[in-house]
Amino acid sequence: MVVTAAERMTSDHYDFDGAAAIVPLVSSTGHGKASLHRLHYQEGRFALGTILAAIFPHDPQKLSARFLYEYLTTFKDELLVSRMIGTANVSLSIGKIAEVPVPLVDPSTQKQVDELMALCDQLEGTRAQREATRDRLAAASLARLSTPDPDTFPADARFALDALPALTARPDQIKQLRQAILNLAVRGKLVPQDPSSEPATSLLKKIASLRSKKLEGGYPNEVEARAQLKKLLTQRVPDQLDPLPAGWTWATLMQCSILVVDCKNKTAPYAKSGVRLIRTTNVRDGQMNNIDQRYVDQRTYEEWSARCTPEPGDVLITREAPMGEVCLIPPGERICLGQRMMLARLPADLMDPRFILYSLQDPRLMDRVQDKPIGATVQHLRVGGVETLLMPVPPLEEQRRIVAKLDELMALCDQLEASLTTGEAARSQLLEALLHGALAPTPAASCKHPRAAVSGYVVSRLASRRNFGRTAHMKHLYLAESRLGLKLGGRYMRQAAGPLDTDIYALEKQAEAAGWYTHSVETLPSGHEKVSYVPGKGIKALAEEGVAVLGHARIEMDRLIDLMGGLNTEQVEIIATLFAAWNDALLDGHTPDDDWIVKEVREHWHASKQRFAPAELHKWLGWMRQNDVVPLGHPPRTTQQTTMEF
Repeated sequence: MVVTAAERMTSDHYDFDGAAAIVPLVSSTGHGKASLHRLHYQEGRFALGTILAAIFPHDPQKLSARFLYEYLTTFKDELLVSRMIGTANVSLSIGKIAEVPVPLVDPSTQKQVDELMALCDQLEGTRAQREATRDRLAAASLARLSTPDPDTFPADARFALDALPALTARPDQIKQLRQAILNLAVRGKLVPQDPSSEPATSLLKKIASLRSKKLEGGYPNEVEARAQLKKLLTQRVPDQLDPLPAGWTWATLMQCSILVVDCKNKTAPYAKSGVRLIRTTNVRDGQMNNIDQRYVDQRTYEEWSARCTPEPGDVLITREAPMGEVCLIPPGERICLGQRMMLARLPADLMDPRFILYSLQDPRLMDRVQDKPIGATVQHLRVGGVETLLMPVPPLEEQRRIVAKLDELMALCDQLEASLTTGEAARSQLLEALLHGALAPTPAASCKHPRAAVSGYVVSRLASRRNFGRTAHMKHLYLAESRLGLKLGGRYMRQAAGPLDTDIYALEKQAEAAGWYTHSVETLPSGHEKVSYVPGKGIKALAEEGVAVLGHARIEMDRLIDLMGGLNTEQVEIIATLFAAWNDALLDGHTPDDDWIVKEVREHWHASKQRFAPAELHKWLGWMRQNDVVPLGHPPRTTQQTTMEF
């Protein structure tokens, strides 16, 4: 059955059998304005909904229904909307439709138009089917990324990393990606935990002590202080909540805050200028905006701020229209709280306001509402629902690390969204960087020697292989930084065996002194030296530290080790050198082609690199792309050697 909406409905009967152009008889925008959103074309048996007219050509040999539909659709404003009448209920009569002039075009031309439009229909159908499939696959990938099962998370993360570059092509899909990242953040999946950090339970005790001292002292005023103290007595955290990482705990928003205050339950009178009035329309996507900005005078501001004067750094939360939007009051802003708004004031030296802001943007926030939303038509949060919102609270230092990581990833999301209008290659590169940033956290602060720990992990995996030596060892450490995004303090130079970090020699001495591993040097018949490694008693403990430093990046590290572990020294050198030249270009803001990369390796690195033929380098660039060993623009950048060779 054809209706005014874009999609068809079903019917137990049919009214017509044939091809027709179908025109709505009332305005699409409703009261007082003439407009038509769409016409319809229908063939075969169909039922017709109300307020629609089906137009059948008198002689299909002279005028096809499809041509008529395309003609009326193309010129609907001039031919149909202009003939609509009425001030309240704007409508189009059948008589007015009958007055529309229709050109009689040569039948062969009409046939060509019909065939072309049929092909367009097929193309649109294919596109819609492709987008529906993309949506399902993207949802499945993000569901894997957001799974709470720690046993399957590494595999799920790898699946998402592989699948999402081809599936994230629209703004709504990037929004889903943002939501998945936020969900990872509030579950402790973005940055590693530090067992030495002060636990969140201790943090909440300090907040409770500070809050009691302030409120019992009459802050922000005697009436509000008494109200806040009374509400705090009813704050409860239910049992059997989702498990949190070590050092984390659950708390209510009120338990995290100094105070949580509702707005004055009345619409403020507007003024032409004065203090900004922040209403629900001014809070979207974690930001305060100027949409339909209103103001109040000083007297209204003081009356509406009697319970608590809003301050920069306070968290604002909307209770309705829509509910659950949040933002921070920016520095230097003086605002008045509008209707259906709430304010949470946090002790910034004990609870990071930006972590709370990000946590409140979690797509599963409504699952954490204890006092569920009400309203038959427009749902809204109760005041108690905001006060008792359940918040996952990590240690303070971890909050700050999470905020730093989220800032980085959300900036990449912004670039990814902007790149939708640019080339596919740039978009894919940004998405790769984004996902590796999400799944490859920086080393845990508690590790005293992260570089040695990663070295120990690599040596424990590869020492038994005859082709593993110092060159391959260095290249794996370089890729741990430049591909995985770890910060290990490497300083890599463009020397003959480069990228070379001469600190490798000190690292080998440190490893021998600590009993992690030893190394030996033999001279091969070719005259080259071959370094071999022998694991020591301390290698197991060091490798376990390496696992902790790698975190979720261990998935990618293992993949690189498996890929390159069977290659000979020269092949590993070629891959690492091509990677470094390419990565340096990205760090410099360029997107090089293969010819540029090959020339950079052969002419701007070291004379010894000229032994690699261009065809061979091109072959290995193809291998790198095929096996997803491509740079993402992570530091460090290589530096040119400081001595000239003649």
